[in-house]
Amino acid sequence: MDLSYTREEEAFRARVRDWIAQNRPAEGRVPGTEDLRAWQRRLHQAGFLGAAWPKEHGGAGLSPMEQAILNEELARANAPAPLGSMGISWVGPAILRFGTDLQKHKFIPRLLSGEDIWATGYSEPNAGSDMYNTQTRAVRDGDGYRITGQKIWTSLAHVSNWYFLLCRTSSEGHKVAGLTLFLVPMQSPGIEIRPTKMITGDSEFSEVFLKDVRVPADAVLGREGQGYEVVSNALINERSGIATAIRFDQSLTKLIETARKAGVTQQPVWRQRIAQLAIQTKIMNASGLRVLSDQLHDRFNPHTSAAMKCIATLLTQRFSETAVEMQGPWGVLLDGGEGGDEGRRSWSMRFLMDRAMTIAGGTSEIQRNIAAERILGLPRQ
Repeated sequence: MDLSYTREEEAFRARVRDWIAQNRPAEGRVPGTEDLRAWQRRLHQAGFLGAAWPKEHGGAGLSPMEQAILNEELARANAPAPLGSMGISWVGPAILRFGTDLQKHKFIPRLLSGEDIWATGYSEPNAGSDMYNTQTRAVRDGDGYRITGQKIWTSLAHVSNWYFLLCRTSSEGHKVAGLTLFLVPMQSPGIEIRPTKMITGDSEFSEVFLKDVRVPADAVLGREGQGYEVVSNALINERSGIATAIRFDQSLTKLIETARKAGVTQQPVWRQRIAQLAIQTKIMNASGLRVLSDQLHDRFNPHTSAAMKCIATLLTQRFSETAVEMQGPWGVLLDGGEGGDEGRRSWSMRFLMDRAMTIAGGTSEIQRNIAAERILGLPRQ
């Protein structure tokens, strides 16, 4: 594998790095909804959203390598995600691949500009991340469908105006064959959103209740019964980048700074734990480069994303667990104790947020099953 960059790629990196330095939201405070919407508009105007998408659909037509460099530099600068990041990561690529020309022209420009914010409806109370057991039903009704059911853990439902919604349209045959993906306005009559209070005190997630929600036939993305394929392809876009590896490098640097502040850098037990995390970070970096190489050479195995998601979840949680334990009693104080130490406050909040990664974007149990069956070839139990 050639890990060097061409002169043109390095020039593109320099241009991206300079633009981020001049345009990213001000540091020192958590950006609000409108800050993130404005940040998304700036990214879009600069051609840095949907950068590898076709120009006729609002993309910049950049190469996959340039897209990877862009993601890497945004991560290196610790730039916030745009408000519509789920739509850009999941919904946009799915519409470009499975949508009609009318759907592409209707949704893609507004998705990129931030005019439309998308939520994704997969998990359910009795299904979790097991999409096979989706119970929310869409029943054919004249020239459309009526949808009834419940979704949970819907991120940013309270600020979204469109719903990327997985429903069951048939109970015949294999469970996968009865799933269909719908594009649904969040303001539709019959939709109720109930924010869920998290352990951190925030309400990023919501329960979404749907009762006789009427949608037209052209709300289907792809064809009826193709929903599992649509969602599976969308999830690949979320999990296959190398930017995550950059964030682990940053976490390692921050953890070492925390160890110095806690005065434990000479204690063998903490030196060993930091060394283990450093090794795992290098493995994550190498895995990210392997995935990128596979994508560039059209040999990407979509099921590798399940393994990558498991590795990233475990490593993320190990970082915050180590940092909180390292600080002793101070590590569990959300306000950082007297003096309001930002590092302590950040690690303790991350520790709480990281618990959700075990289920966010597909539970670790489901991802292990996928890796075992589709990568290792183990028999289904």
